[in-house]
Amino acid sequence: MHDESPHNTVLGVFATEPEASQFADEVEAQFPQGVIYTSFRVGYRYDRGPGHVEFGPARG
Repeated sequence: MHDESPHNTVLGVFATEPEASQFADEVEAQFPQGVIYTSFRVGYRYDRGPGHVEFGPARG
């Protein structure tokens, strides 16, 4: 069971599953119905766009 109340839907976003697991263990006592965690792949988009600035060696 878990707490699905509106103010407790997302408890955090973590880079690794062990970080999420540790946090869930630390806060579980605060939620009578428990907590759950899951992973979601987060993609990214790279768009140079008109404001792109690049630093590095000059291209010849």
